[in-house]
Amino acid sequence: MAEGGAFVELRRRQRGTFSRSQALAHGITDKVLGRRCWALQIQRVYPGVYVDFTSPLPWGTRVWAAWLAYGPEAALAGQTALRQYGVEGRWIDDTIHLALPHSRRVDSRPGVVVSRHRDLPAQLQGSREPPMVRLEVALLTTASTAADVSRKAAILLDACRQRRTTPARLIGELDALPKLPTRRVLRQILLDGVEGVQSFLEQVYLRRVERLHRLPPGTRQVRVESADEGQVVYRDVEYTPYDLIVELDGRAGHSESLSRWRDMGRNNSAALSGKVTLRFGYQLVAHPCEAAAQVAAALRLRGWSRSPHPCSPTCPTLPLAG
Repeated sequence: MAEGGAFVELRRRQRGTFSRSQALAHGITDKVLGRRCWALQIQRVYPGVYVDFTSPLPWGTRVWAAWLAYGPEAALAGQTALRQYGVEGRWIDDTIHLALPHSRRVDSRPGVVVSRHRDLPAQLQGSREPPMVRLEVALLTTASTAADVSRKAAILLDACRQRRTTPARLIGELDALPKLPTRRVLRQILLDGVEGVQSFLEQVYLRRVERLHRLPPGTRQVRVESADEGQVVYRDVEYTPYDLIVELDGRAGHSESLSRWRDMGRNNSAALSGKVTLRFGYQLVAHPCEAAAQVAAALRLRGWSRSPHPCSPTCPTLPLAG
């Protein structure tokens, strides 16, 4: 399309998309739009929304096209907003999620899911193009619809681990969303996050290993500067009085060889300081009692004078009790 520079810049900003009203404002008539569609110079995505190329639409172009179809009151929401913010995660849903004012009624369009909000302007992030809800709102609404608690925890805690937000900020936002589904579950996850939990696996350890079996409370995300090259590492859980470290490793999304090399460095660094490291993976989810028995045994060997609390008559910590 060979138009003035302003319209070219508009389409560039909008990843090749433009609306009928934008085209008319730049002197392009409906007749011209129809002729260019017929000549395969442009393609219509939704009624009144076009792109200036005919190849398949990349993600960013699809986002703009959906927003133009529902705007200007619409805002990117849910997983769509999280992807736009650059939050790392398992975002396998290619559906475009948009938020609209509660009073607005719209027709459905393929590939777009619309949610309606009573106080949408108060939830928006300023100076975003296209408009989108704040990061914390997108995280909470996405987590609220997740199928199970582990997925809810992963969404919220992973964003905190990435230093994109904090549990305290999320709790503050949660207080402003009184109608959000599963609020009580989300709040408990975030309260664990305030104590330093940064992943689903860490939450399982805190609740089902440490608390359930009444082990001494550990310190979480302990910042340590390693001896080699001054690299900073974070230990998941450390029982400082007993020189015991617990590392929790899900390995999801990481290079196996790189993770192993990093693990060995962390273990070696701890050993040089006289500390013992126990490492657990996703076996915690199915066997928390066995992990509790191992941690309790290590603690008792290193001076802990109390006994773990067996959570059932068959709990492996039972022989250590009393």
